[in-house]
Amino acid sequence: MPEKILIVEDEARMRRVLQLVLETQEYLVETASDGEDGILKWKTFQPDLVFTDLKMPKADGMELLKYGNLKHPGTPLIILTAFGTIPAAVDAMRLGAFDYITKPIDNDIIIKKAKAALCKKVSRPPLPKPDLPFLIGSSNAMIHLKKELELVAATKISVLITGDSGTGKELAARTIQALSPRRNKPFIRLNCAAIPGELMESELFGHIKGAFTGAVQDRIGALIQAESGTLFLDEIGDLPYKLQAKLLHAVEDKVVTPVGSSDQLKVDVKIISATNQNIEKMVTQKKFRPDLYFRLNTYMIHMPPLTQRAEDIPELTDHFLTLFSKEVHQAKPVLQKELLYDFSRYPWPGNVRELKNVLEYLMLVSEGREITPAMAVGLINKPPPGAHPEKSLNKNLFAHEIEMIEEALITCEWNISKASRRLGITRNTLRYRIGKYDLKPSNSLQE
Repeated sequence: MPEKILIVEDEARMRRVLQLVLETQEYLVETASDGEDGILKWKTFQPDLVFTDLKMPKADGMELLKYGNLKHPGTPLIILTAFGTIPAAVDAMRLGAFDYITKPIDNDIIIKKAKAALCKKVSRPPLPKPDLPFLIGSSNAMIHLKKELELVAATKISVLITGDSGTGKELAARTIQALSPRRNKPFIRLNCAAIPGELMESELFGHIKGAFTGAVQDRIGALIQAESGTLFLDEIGDLPYKLQAKLLHAVEDKVVTPVGSSDQLKVDVKIISATNQNIEKMVTQKKFRPDLYFRLNTYMIHMPPLTQRAEDIPELTDHFLTLFSKEVHQAKPVLQKELLYDFSRYPWPGNVRELKNVLEYLMLVSEGREITPAMAVGLINKPPPGAHPEKSLNKNLFAHEIEMIEEALITCEWNISKASRRLGITRNTLRYRIGKYDLKPSNSLQE
């Protein structure tokens, strides 16, 4: 099989010339138009050698080199650079690049360097993966989620994480950081819902002394604190509308102007945002700027609710009980199977956060003994405080599913459409539940 070479070059003519030159040597060649595209192609194409331009939009050659060092340390990489950026190319070699070639490119040099790199290609063991925040679960939903997090971690693109409260949006953001080339750089979290609107501008962009009443000294904003790292904007839907234009300017132009200052400070920050609100609806209602939404939503990741990954509950339960037992220095209690079954049927409106809180309480009251269903009475059989009234039907449905479905079917004489409307769910969902519990008219009528 021919050896594979990836060319990452933003200039179309140069990219095509390199491809033709290398294909004359019977190499299998793939191309990418920028660094982000290059990283994606690297994942799928699995090249034996990479040629990359140094200066490119979105992600430059250095980002590509960092990705290669992290994920494919045995694959040689050659930098293509203009004469004026030779010092940067030399730095790249210190960081692991195989060689560099100055433009304009000589075809014979390209072939010679390619052969030399491929001859010296070694199969070094992969670098150890960094210690990651815990994302517990082996369900299909979690496997898919972890693949998405790894995909976006290697790029500079902005990421929007959506999902209900308690699903682990911040944990996902920290995982992206931990998997990225920025993993040793700052991770700054800013909760847009917890900061008063009048203080948010200063929190984001910083201020200089005397900018407003109470500004007794300079303050560095979150965007500057996160330099070279990641800024996590939690609850982005609560960002005041008047600040959204300024954030858009900072994200697009990569500059920050502190409050009270005319100086523009350059920043290199990966933006990860999160929300449990319907941002698209907020855009149509003119509560959120569409241009900022599209800028932050280069890639969207949705965190599945716990009800969609109920098969992860035993694994999550074991993890949290192990964690809490170490914290309180007592034996890890065993959860009775009956209670674990109840856990799998409960809707968990507070998602993983609620499960964690319940287990922490049960850990304390059990004092290391077996945890029984009696200990959980009152914890998982009623909606949480402040629950929305219109959601209570679904919560009761999932808490007492079989009983409610049978009652609705009997009342509606097994008319699926009527029963589904009575339960407040779709016909397909009702059919799925009937099949799941093997419900039949005779079974229900015999009750």
